[in-house]
Amino acid sequence: MTYIIQAHVGSIEECKRAVEELHKKGYTKERITLVTNNASQEAILENWDLRGADGAIFSSHSLLEKVNDLFNLKQYEHFQKKTGTFPNGMDFLADHIAAIESGSIVIITKE
Repeated sequence: MTYIIQAHVGSIEECKRAVEELHKKGYTKERITLVTNNASQEAILENWDLRGADGAIFSSHSLLEKVNDLFNLKQYEHFQKKTGTFPNGMDFLADHIAAIESGSIVIITKE
């Protein structure tokens, strides 16, 4: 199996849109993993009502229904050490670590 970083996005709203686009392209829930920081992960998991760029309120619940895994960096590292799933371990995310720590969300797909 091959894993690809499809995108890194700066907000939960952008992530939700990007994941919806992946589903339109035929990606299933089982093929999509998200990696983000603790704060963004908590906001998604707690299903907080979030305000989009246009001012509209949206829920993160629909995002969770469309992804297989949602990791923070520590969970990703632990999962990787345990399973060896992603190529090159932490190096797979190396170019995105600073962005993730700042709240960006990396979208990984299984090809």
